[in-house]
Amino acid sequence: MKQMALVLQGGGALGAFEYGVVAALVERGWQPTAVTGVSIGAINAAAVAGAPGGDICASLHKLWAAITLPEVPWLPASQQGSLSLFGNPNFYKPRTDYFDMLSWTSLCSTLPMYTTLNKHCDFEQINDPTHMRLAVTSTNLQTGGPTTFSNHLAHGAERIVAEGHIAHRTSIDAAHIIASGSLPPGFGATEINGTQFWDGGLFSNTPIDALLNLLEPDEIETLPIFVVDLFPSEGLPLPTNLVEVQTRTIALQYQNRFWAQYGGTEGLQGFIQMLAELERELPQGSALRGRASYQWLMRLRALKNVQVIQAAEPPLTGGADFSPYGVSNAYQAGRDAVEKHFGNAPQGAQEAAAALT
Repeated sequence: MKQMALVLQGGGALGAFEYGVVAALVERGWQPTAVTGVSIGAINAAAVAGAPGGDICASLHKLWAAITLPEVPWLPASQQGSLSLFGNPNFYKPRTDYFDMLSWTSLCSTLPMYTTLNKHCDFEQINDPTHMRLAVTSTNLQTGGPTTFSNHLAHGAERIVAEGHIAHRTSIDAAHIIASGSLPPGFGATEINGTQFWDGGLFSNTPIDALLNLLEPDEIETLPIFVVDLFPSEGLPLPTNLVEVQTRTIALQYQNRFWAQYGGTEGLQGFIQMLAELERELPQGSALRGRASYQWLMRLRALKNVQVIQAAEPPLTGGADFSPYGVSNAYQAGRDAVEKHFGNAPQGAQEAAAALT
């Protein structure tokens, strides 16, 4: 088996695309050793790390079978994409406490997802980093920044704080997964140890930094990292109506912004080259090598191993389409994207980095 790391974005029902991608990668002989996710990506990550018996494809299939709505026989399959607005029995249910409506902070309850996760995911296995390293990220309402919950952190740390991002090594349960997907106003905040959390995608929908904190030193140079990008933004036609405007607005809110932090005018490729030169030229006895900021910079060398598997333009029903038609199409699109990715000529590390800029 070929080892890999996975970065899974949030996007509601678009997570079925991730389901197809991961299934196709596993069938090609790739085995996740570390996985991180946000929102539906966190749910998929839990199904991957907590796959009973280690059967990732079967675990994802059972999870998605549970959260896919039953087909309505008298309604055309392609017209059922908005039915989840009325609830999803194994995921969320609309609130009915109408007498308290003035104090509502959400429209739905996520209690059904606790049952679904505990039924389909092995949390004892999830909390075993020797099986697979896992991290899920939420947005902390008190700080406004991201908080990552992990079963493992680099250097054996229990807690890492960097530029407002807090990472905890902790015992992960269903609440941590649901906190990562607590997207308002549909879903209310999830409380963990007295702190309220919303969807991690509100801060960053591409949790690569959380993944970097999972990597062992010998993986930084060579471990392939597959990033599933659910919200492409380049080369798309201009919106022609209000529905398309709303769809594009959501895509822009949750698109991958991670690369924009690095490289300046040289782009990501130049940034990676600079890191390699810095590591080579800095004297071994320099006190800088012991500083946490330098060690984090060296972790960013792993960006040269990133391979992006990109979805097509999100459908108009987007993250709300949990219909059998919508889920099966997104799943197949994910499988097709993997075939397209590996059907292209292999890229070297520098060419792959250049493609991300």
